[in-house]
Amino acid sequence: MTELAPVTLCIVNYNGLRHLERTLPAICALAHEFAEIVLVDNASTDGSVAFVEARFPAVRIVRLDRNDGPGAARNAGLATARTDLVLFVDNDVAPEPGCAAALAAALEAHPRAAVAAPRILYAHRPDIVQYDGADNHYLGLMILHHQDVPRSQAEAEIRTVDGVVSAAFLVARSRLEGERFDPSFFIYVEDHDFGLRLRLLGVEILSVPEALCLHGDGSDGLSVRAVGAYTRRRAYLLIRNRWLLLLKNYSGRSLLVLSPALLAFELAQLAIAAKKGWLAEWWAALRWLLAHRREVLAERRRIQAERRVPDRQILRGGAVPFRAELTSSGAERALRRLFDGFAIAYWRVAARLL
Repeated sequence: MTELAPVTLCIVNYNGLRHLERTLPAICALAHEFAEIVLVDNASTDGSVAFVEARFPAVRIVRLDRNDGPGAARNAGLATARTDLVLFVDNDVAPEPGCAAALAAALEAHPRAAVAAPRILYAHRPDIVQYDGADNHYLGLMILHHQDVPRSQAEAEIRTVDGVVSAAFLVARSRLEGERFDPSFFIYVEDHDFGLRLRLLGVEILSVPEALCLHGDGSDGLSVRAVGAYTRRRAYLLIRNRWLLLLKNYSGRSLLVLSPALLAFELAQLAIAAKKGWLAEWWAALRWLLAHRREVLAERRRIQAERRVPDRQILRGGAVPFRAELTSSGAERALRRLFDGFAIAYWRVAARLL
């Protein structure tokens, strides 16, 4: 059997001390599976770096001067890694034994793929799949595969998918065709954007169910699992970043064909923002886009000039993948079902026109 290429494990961290106290012992117990373990720190202020230096001196630390988000940290990880293969994990993620080898073997067997993603399990419920891959909903959202499905019921075969979800994934730097994460997103949707750009270039993304990772409760102050609800900051970032993804990556034809559905979604989103008290966040998102329109349009021109795959091969229809927390009342759930019906019906028509 051919020896697999070595893998760098890169942990992205910002004020994740409470996560690292749990995940780093598990990660370092697997140190023999990696060429090196690197922690890229986004200017943490909670003692994370001192903790790693004192307890895990074998971990190489890359200190960034400021927190520009996980995408910028991953770009730094790609720049500093000593191997072509880099397994990125968030600070609340612990790979299971053999995860890196399974991902590396999948990439070796699929030379057109640049990313291989593991099956993500809840750390507190490892019998339940959080997700194991994603597709791109035509409204600019991500459709997670096997979300909240018992692990015993999820398919076990390696398959190609159309999205990257950032909790954990292996990349082959030599196959990325120069693409990197866009730090404009800061956090949220930056993984969706990265995967979509790769797919537009014809690069494949793999889901490898044999490779397993345990995922904790997410970013402090932002994650719904950690906070228990949507924060204003999360609402602002999700609204702004979805617009940014659409404007950069969708072709002009797609934006035209999908415009009625996109407008309906925006009106629904605006109504939700008004009801939840997020109108200031909605307005701030719009002002950001207007202020950065030249940079956004320049990036759009680059992506559209280089793309090789039409949107119709990458976008999917179906019910709108809202999080359940956004529709808490009976009336909201009824309106969601109504909008789902519209979205499904519209895609049947639009898919023929793209």
